[in-house]
Amino acid sequence: MLINILVSACFVAIGIAAYDRLVLRPMLVIGVVDAANVFNAKQEQYIKAMTSSHTDIERRQAISDAERFVTSFATALAQLPDECQCLVVDKTAVIGSRTTLIDLTPLLRKKVKL
Repeated sequence: MLINILVSACFVAIGIAAYDRLVLRPMLVIGVVDAANVFNAKQEQYIKAMTSSHTDIERRQAISDAERFVTSFATALAQLPDECQCLVVDKTAVIGSRTTLIDLTPLLRKKVKL
């Protein structure tokens, strides 16, 4: 009877540990991204490109690049939760700090080639 109780207790402990590692802890990870900062930095690049362009063709190219950026930016933001396997929120919506927060802003900058 005592062996049965010990074996059952071990299985319960293994089950709780597995649930904690595989289900609970990954759900507690939150990715934060400063989307406005990245968007504004990229916008500054396009403004500089448009103001420094000398021909209409260069200006049209800069405008076309900026329009394509909007869709690529939205796509890059949408891909972040799949890549980190976590909930992603804007950095401005987070008050305080936790060890389970992951800053994904550098990853977003890399995705939009900034």
